[in-house]
Amino acid sequence: MRLSEERVTVLAREIADALLDEEHVDLEITEERFRFLIEGLILEDLRLEEQIDAEATQWLRTNRAFLQEGTPDWEIALEKVRDDIAIAKGYVIR
Repeated sequence: MRLSEERVTVLAREIADALLDEEHVDLEITEERFRFLIEGLILEDLRLEEQIDAEATQWLRTNRAFLQEGTPDWEIALEKVRDDIAIAKGYVIR
């Protein structure tokens, strides 16, 4: 995962606190539950990104075997395939 669980927890707390401090949300649940839900969304998002990365890597290994992993050409192709897969899934990576 791109972020540690500890970092995800900190980010979720910071996001929740910012939304609450600026009164962008009106809670009908506890603040702790709100933070937990945000943390879950972040983790779900990170897992989806990992899945897209794995699919893109596998696609390149199968369909562009002539590219050597780690080279600039590989990285460019990986980014393109990753973007294509993300779009097909209705997901925005950046």
